[in-house]
Amino acid sequence: MSFTVYDAAIPSSNHALNSLLSILKKGQASPVADKLPSAKLYDDMLPLTFQVHVICDTVQKMVARATGAEPQKWENNLSSFDDMYARIAQAQEVLERADKATINDKAFATVPLGMGPGKEIQIPSVGYIGAYGLPNIFFHLSMTYAIMRNQGVPLGKSDYLSAFMAQHLPKE
Repeated sequence: MSFTVYDAAIPSSNHALNSLLSILKKGQASPVADKLPSAKLYDDMLPLTFQVHVICDTVQKMVARATGAEPQKWENNLSSFDDMYARIAQAQEVLERADKATINDKAFATVPLGMGPGKEIQIPSVGYIGAYGLPNIFFHLSMTYAIMRNQGVPLGKSDYLSAFMAQHLPKE
């Protein structure tokens, strides 16, 4: 059995979205829930809602690029837990529709990667996924976790990792 680009990208992205859901639900149940959507780790940082937006937007862009489609334009307009949950559901739908054969067949097709305003490079899809997509998803998931911890939400490492580890743990 070989490990494919699809195997690296799609399940990991799905686990990240499930981790995000778990973390957000714990935050929503906390006494500081009302202030979390706009909470920041540092003054010059963007808020929790932005972190969720970027995770979901990166997921859909990664799938689009990997399948040769044009990414959708998802607005950064999240302001509540309900908004964040709805956006995560949209991203999960994108993952559910991701075609394994297409992603694997197009692994070395070149795709555009924006490098800032007016700058774009072409890289292989596998590079887009491994060097840009997944690292961005994990970075913003970590920032979501850090923002919520900073606000007093009682999260631990297992809250982050459980969604990734669940399939590998023995059933009780």
